[in-house]
Amino acid sequence: MSQIPLSVTGDATPASPPATVTALRTARRRRELAGRDWGELAYRVYTTSLGALVAVVFLSGLVGDDRLDPVQTASFVDRLPAWIAVGVSVVLALAVRSGRRGGPVALERPDVAHLLLAPVSRSAVLRRPVSSLVIYGIGGAAIVGGLAGSLVDQRLDGPAAPWVFSGAVTGATVAAGALGAALVAGGRRVPGRLLSAIAWLLVAWSVAAVATADVPASPLSLVGDLFVWPEVATPIAVVSVVIAVLLVVVGAAGIGGLSIESAMRRTALVGQLRFAVTQQDVRAVVLLRRQLASEHHRRRSWLPRLPRGLADRAPVLARDLASVGRWPLRRVVRVLAAALVVAFAARGVWAGTTPLLLVAGGAAYVLGLDALEPLAQEIDHPTIADSLPVLRGRLALQHLVQPVIVTAVAGVIAAAVAVGVAPSAIGWQVAAVTLLVAVPTAVAGAAITVVSDQAVDAPDAGLAQPEVAGPRLLIRLVWPPLVAVLGFVPLLVARAAADAGRPPAVPELVVAVPFLLLAAAVAGWVRFRDDIHRTMAESMGGTTGGST
Repeated sequence: MSQIPLSVTGDATPASPPATVTALRTARRRRELAGRDWGELAYRVYTTSLGALVAVVFLSGLVGDDRLDPVQTASFVDRLPAWIAVGVSVVLALAVRSGRRGGPVALERPDVAHLLLAPVSRSAVLRRPVSSLVIYGIGGAAIVGGLAGSLVDQRLDGPAAPWVFSGAVTGATVAAGALGAALVAGGRRVPGRLLSAIAWLLVAWSVAAVATADVPASPLSLVGDLFVWPEVATPIAVVSVVIAVLLVVVGAAGIGGLSIESAMRRTALVGQLRFAVTQQDVRAVVLLRRQLASEHHRRRSWLPRLPRGLADRAPVLARDLASVGRWPLRRVVRVLAAALVVAFAARGVWAGTTPLLLVAGGAAYVLGLDALEPLAQEIDHPTIADSLPVLRGRLALQHLVQPVIVTAVAGVIAAAVAVGVAPSAIGWQVAAVTLLVAVPTAVAGAAITVVSDQAVDAPDAGLAQPEVAGPRLLIRLVWPPLVAVLGFVPLLVARAAADAGRPPAVPELVVAVPFLLLAAAVAGWVRFRDDIHRTMAESMGGTTGGST
């Protein structure tokens, strides 16, 4: 409770404006928040869509993959809706989970503290944020879906416009369904546990329908039918659009039941998350996302007891493996999900869809960030590392052993899934060589991001010219995931060799050598980074002193 200041005479003086002024300010702020500036929203959507359309056309022209024959096209169109249903079911489950935790709307803290507690309709207060969220969410998803449809058209015969349109409609439908489910869960008009149970039941149903032909198609396969409409027109697929729209309407109408406590917590974390994104602080973004997900370490380890002598021979590795054993279930699931994304993306690259190389590398990079948590914790507490009787660079290098082990285990699972789709001896050989390269490059890319956040003595860091600071920032953001993507380039060489009728493993292994050397160079940079910066600082200082 705030204290009321006293005047010199001892009388209490008001610490805030009169109640009528406060009420007027609250009403004005509510009108500003609830107002609908549809012209501004339409202009933003127009400019964003125009830029995205140019990007779609440009990126589509870069893809030169071979066309599928009629038999392959029929098989692809027949199986694609079931796989899309799996992805949609996971998105819906995550949306329901977000809604139960105060999402998907994130207001400013004063708006939550005052406007949502004011004697006015919460639905009226939240009308503008919900409208903006739905418009931008559906618009962005439509752009992504249109790009996906354009990339699919590169492998199929026929005009591109129908695939771009069907992809855009599918993306918008998925976004509307997810936002509507989150709004319904956030409004608390339906029990959250019931919604979660339904969402995860759909996930299980969709996965079972993909795994075996004995299980009928999931209801969410209607969304997949919407995507493949240019090849197989299914009028009943329009029902998915109607259901998605109804979810948005029902969710927006009941959002007034939003929990104040959940909204306050989410607002604080999302505010910090936005600031971290503007500062390009990847480490802060990762930590805040974990707080939003309410991740807490387990009290009991997943792993069996480690050998007694390991702590004496390799104490850093022993502690890092012990920390992995206490990962929360959500992080384990996230790592396994990233491994599955890598598996299916790599399988798609082998089948001839080259752009999936970026998806495989991005998922491997995310997996590496989770595996590098012990090193990130070490860097988050630099004073502890400086107090230890070991060089900080050597300590950081020792922290890279555990991420390689974790990423390798996840990679083996991904390879088993990718090759298990169509087992063959050549597939296992190619998967082994790809795993040999992709694991160290994924760890190397994540290590660049984590170690780059470590503070070093750089007296000229704040004096860099914009012409230098801009490219440096771009390299810092793009280079780490690019290193992870480069680990899958040998897979393209293996595919080209296989298409030419030559054994693919040998040329893939030859091309893999430079990328292994790149990963080794990153490890050396991690070890000697402090020494390099110290030498550069001393050199600059000596030069300056001599010149003056």
